[in-house]
Amino acid sequence: MVTKRKKIPLVGENLETLLRHRQWGNQIHLFSLARQWPGIIGHQMAARTMPAFFRRDVLWIYVQGATWMQELQYAKPALLEKINTCLNRQHVVHDLRFQEYPSELLTVAHAAEDLFEAGVDPVAEREFKVMASSIADPVTREALCRMWLCLSVKNESGGRTTK
Repeated sequence: MVTKRKKIPLVGENLETLLRHRQWGNQIHLFSLARQWPGIIGHQMAARTMPAFFRRDVLWIYVQGATWMQELQYAKPALLEKINTCLNRQHVVHDLRFQEYPSELLTVAHAAEDLFEAGVDPVAEREFKVMASSIADPVTREALCRMWLCLSVKNESGGRTTK
């Protein structure tokens, strides 16, 4: 009697099912949002917020303070549209909810706010952005500009990046 061997499935054949079963697909979408967050919400608001997690079709956003939560509440419809556009409709977000930053993340949020408010020489910043405009990939270009901004603030503050 000849027994047939069971075909071992390839990882690629079942990857989508695995991601969906473990809900890891949402984490991929969250990572995508986090990378593009300043472009979605603006640099000032990005220094005070971050996409936190998905619960089904709701995106929860950590926010630094009730004042900013109220600001986001007013901008909710436009922000929802921008987020869904960013996700290319691969994961549709139907609602946004806001939550105060957990205490362990608050120091990170304060550091980002301090960097934003510290400022740099506007002429030097404009010159750098002109130079960086030759980079074709917008994500890479934006990351380089943010890195330059952080280093410039650090150098201007004598090595300190927070107040």
